[in-house]
Amino acid sequence: MRDAVSVNFKKMFPLFPLPETALLPHTIVPLSVSEPRFRQLVDHALDGSGQIAIATLDEIDDAAPLSQIPKVRPAVCLGQVVQHDTKPYGYNILVYGLCRATIRQQKDPTKDHAYSSVSLNSTESSKEPNLEIQRGELQQILQRPNLQRLERLETLEYWLNQKEISTAALFELIGGSLLDDAEFRYQLLAEPSCERRTLRILSELRHIDHLLSISNYQSQNQWEKGMSWN
Repeated sequence: MRDAVSVNFKKMFPLFPLPETALLPHTIVPLSVSEPRFRQLVDHALDGSGQIAIATLDEIDDAAPLSQIPKVRPAVCLGQVVQHDTKPYGYNILVYGLCRATIRQQKDPTKDHAYSSVSLNSTESSKEPNLEIQRGELQQILQRPNLQRLERLETLEYWLNQKEISTAALFELIGGSLLDDAEFRYQLLAEPSCERRTLRILSELRHIDHLLSISNYQSQNQWEKGMSWN
């Protein structure tokens, strides 16, 4: 879909901040929108290109005053609203990730626009690298007995067998659906190099395989008096 959608980086985009990283390119996230300023944001987006910048909020230190407002982290995913349902409280929308970008300038809310807007710099490479070696490594890793226990394995194997899904898009889908750590997702979003992103995801899958191997040794039958080794 991304190739069929044009993006004008000369204009401002509505900013939709979330507590955690939720969207990567090629992935889809459902959002329930009820707060008035974000209902207005969706109204305006649907009247225009339907594109919004999905951002992540910085964590606030526990010692910070309660009045402190969390800042928006610089890396964002520019998304396209591909479906919307009007509800009594606002909207349910589906947002498809078009591309990663960084915030160039942020415009504060105004009387007419209760939400912030941003101008963006795209951080996507214009040329997709050859990642067939990494695709083969991924296929081998997913065949490991421990990873065969993953709940979403069937979906991952389906994506892997779809030749029309590029390897770059395949790894984005894995990063956005299988790996639930919000900070890891943000690091993937902020990383402009496709090669480095794929290596990080392969490394994380190996780490998951290792953790599952350790857990196999801690079966309940091996615990003394019902106690875990932890």
